[in-house]
Amino acid sequence: MQLIEIILFLTLLLLLSTIINHYVKAIPVSLIQVVFGCGLALIGNFSINLSTDWFLLLFIAPLLFNDGRRFPKDELWELRWPIFANAIILVFITMFFGGVLIYKLIPSMPLPVAFSLAAILSPTDPIAVESIAKKVRLPKNILHLVNGESLINDASGLIGFKYAIAATVYGAFSLKSAVGDFFYISIVGAIIGVVTMLVISLVRKWLYKNGLTNLVFNVVLQIVSPFVIYLLSEDVFHASGVIAVVTAGIVYHVNNTSTQSSSAELQLISEQAWNIIVYLLNGIVFLILGIELPFAMEAVINDMKFNTFQSIGYAVVTWLIILIIRIVWIILYEICHNLITTKKVGPIDIRTANIVGFSGVRGAITMAGILSIPLITVQNEAFPDRELVLFIASIVIVLSLLAAVIVLPLISKNDPVVSYNNDNHWSEEKARIYVLNYVIDDIKKMDHSDKHICNILIDQCELMIRQLSSIKPDELEKSIRSLAVEYEHQAVKKLVADKVVTSKEANAINYQINHRELKNLVAFNDFNLKLEFMSAIQTTKLWLFKQRSDKKQKLKIQKALIMINDYTVQKLKEHGDSKVINSIVDEYTNLSLALRTRSLDYEKYYRIAKERELEAYRKGIQELLINDKISLKLASKLRQEVNYVENNELSTD
Repeated sequence: MQLIEIILFLTLLLLLSTIINHYVKAIPVSLIQVVFGCGLALIGNFSINLSTDWFLLLFIAPLLFNDGRRFPKDELWELRWPIFANAIILVFITMFFGGVLIYKLIPSMPLPVAFSLAAILSPTDPIAVESIAKKVRLPKNILHLVNGESLINDASGLIGFKYAIAATVYGAFSLKSAVGDFFYISIVGAIIGVVTMLVISLVRKWLYKNGLTNLVFNVVLQIVSPFVIYLLSEDVFHASGVIAVVTAGIVYHVNNTSTQSSSAELQLISEQAWNIIVYLLNGIVFLILGIELPFAMEAVINDMKFNTFQSIGYAVVTWLIILIIRIVWIILYEICHNLITTKKVGPIDIRTANIVGFSGVRGAITMAGILSIPLITVQNEAFPDRELVLFIASIVIVLSLLAAVIVLPLISKNDPVVSYNNDNHWSEEKARIYVLNYVIDDIKKMDHSDKHICNILIDQCELMIRQLSSIKPDELEKSIRSLAVEYEHQAVKKLVADKVVTSKEANAINYQINHRELKNLVAFNDFNLKLEFMSAIQTTKLWLFKQRSDKKQKLKIQKALIMINDYTVQKLKEHGDSKVINSIVDEYTNLSLALRTRSLDYEKYYRIAKERELEAYRKGIQELLINDKISLKLASKLRQEVNYVENNELSTD
């Protein structure tokens, strides 16, 4: 299979795993991807020949840069010391004690290899943690701690892993040289990351201010940055590309506000681009993990050193060693912290230590590192127990995910829901309702010559408020709206039969009716396959048979729409007098009045009113933010949605 075919196939499996996870939420998507990978290897004998160099570059560089780029400095500053301790000290403690215990467990495995296995199992995976946190009620401070350490421990774990691998490959290890090299590659790597990212940011700013505002260029430049920085650090300066890309990501994050302030659209698009890249890379890593697992098991068995149950036993005990070291460390850190701050040892919170321990899920970085182990040493001999190391690491990743899914809900079920917001901040639903009411009040102050168009906008806002306020969609309103659309289509057929409009004009009118019905379904969070199909056919017809329409034809269609609305209103009134019916009747009446008042200029004045409405949205969001009713994150989300609406509804052809 060609490379491009492999990438497309893995991407399709990645999408399928997300669909399954949507309906089976109890199973993390990463586990589903591992199962898919195992199925490929077992059923289809599917394999991937991986190159160490490009695998590290392709996966580690962008993933770690993104980790640094997402560094929430304000929220994590309070936990800086436990984060530093977990990310640096715990990693090397795990590498040393874990390596010694693994060596005692598997005597045939050389000590440097055992150290390398323990080192690469030390880093936790932020994506896996976040996916589990969405399903488990993790305490807020623990989630911050685990996320914070995962941003930094990748670098320390990979550095320890690199030295252990080097000791195995070259057959020698010097503590003095290792310490010197550690400081060199760490400091130089950090300097390269900082300086290079600052240079890239300055060049990008300068080009932007001098007219190079092309969004695609700026986003691609940002995406290429971690690859360039990683290669520059590793190949030119022989420093740590890992530390370089992490520090570059942090510098980008700190410098982000001033760099992106000139274009909110650029920031929005770049964020979406990174979401896509990280989604693909993390998913493919777990698929590769599943693919490699059966082959690693087969290689271990064929090696005749260990049988299947013995290999699985080694993996389970290794996971327990890593877990126990982590839990014991948390307990000891808490004791030391109490001694320093209160001069006495208080009660030890075993439950919290267990939550932190089981939250340390392993994932993409561990897999990316373990797959980079070379096949042979400088003596041209096979790397010792490479298949066993790969198998143990793969099983530990799976076990950490399974244990987190099973154990964390049991030991953290009484904790409050994780929230990054201030306790006084409003919920998203309450904020949206406030903004919509703010918009309605603002629309009522608009020019009265456009009052009918303003009423249409008010009707739209009130519909959204009703949907936000109700626990479940109002079935009566849904049925009445569906009935109204049926009456509209009946009116169109009647107009065609009476030769008031032609079949082509009727197709254009039906397209508008179906488009409005689709918007209603979205408001009610509903889906209609038949309607979607019919709308697609009508869109195709309009595109194929599109004609230049003159003012006379436009006026003809506008009059037809008025007749259709009047017919619909008449039919709806036959169903009695109720609040729901009267509300929908008012919407159709307002549309008819707006079409009569503005005639051919309806679209122009609707755009003007819509622009004012969107400006009112922005003012309402800003008022909530200034009064500290919503978080900056929620304000940004609401503003992005306004930008989306503006681009979709007001963009010109």
